[in-house]
Amino acid sequence: MDRPGSLSAAPLIAQHTTKEEGTMSKSIAVSQQSQQLHNDVQEAVKSIMGATQLKTSDYNRVLRSALAATQKVVTIEIAAGDLTLLKKSGYKLCFAKKVGTADYNVVWQSYDAYLSNNEFSWTPQYQLFASNVFKENVQVKVSTNIVNIGLGQTSTLDEHGLLSPAVTGGPDISMTFVNNYAPIHPGINQLSTGIDGKQVSTPIYVAVDQVVTGNTVLTPVETILVWFEQNVQTSTMFSTSRSKAIEIDLTFDNTAGRLYEGGQWKTV
Repeated sequence: MDRPGSLSAAPLIAQHTTKEEGTMSKSIAVSQQSQQLHNDVQEAVKSIMGATQLKTSDYNRVLRSALAATQKVVTIEIAAGDLTLLKKSGYKLCFAKKVGTADYNVVWQSYDAYLSNNEFSWTPQYQLFASNVFKENVQVKVSTNIVNIGLGQTSTLDEHGLLSPAVTGGPDISMTFVNNYAPIHPGINQLSTGIDGKQVSTPIYVAVDQVVTGNTVLTPVETILVWFEQNVQTSTMFSTSRSKAIEIDLTFDNTAGRLYEGGQWKTV
């Protein structure tokens, strides 16, 4: 599986990245994104409290509370008979995330090392990029630099093709992509913690059609798609419906559980 690139320079999906380089790049991406979250939380608390300095213990308590309040967790259980059949047939456990009213179109994560009980979670930590291409059944190829961005923030792709650091602006529940360059496909990464316990920021969305110059509002939705599929990789783009998929809406909940048994999905 191809690995994400660094936050500022390398493409997210590198064609000739070694395993060690890919792991290092993921660590850098997660570390820098976490640091940005720390900074945002600290500034917000200072603003609310009018404080010029915050004790480390108080700050850490606020940060943990903020993350816990926004984390979404899905538990996928697989019955013994189904697990054996799926593994023997080479199926992977796949997740996708919804953005706006568009159809799901990127494999957020795919796993072959799933077990009887699998926990997948995510927090609202995003990155913005743009790609020259949307093509079904190939992995996302990031064409621009990648910037950290949060809800209620805006980033501008300038005439040279560089994305600016995100600044406050736009709808509170969305991210705004300002295109001053040329027709291009905006995309979003989101941080997740996989069934293997590893954190990584990978694409959840790439616009199927190019957007022209001007503003494009991108609104992540707390709804995911879960399914099993053969011969698929993380960050693969698609435009057709997934077979035997289950959609899980966590808009008003932080946790959900589903059981796959007898080839059917059940709520647990």
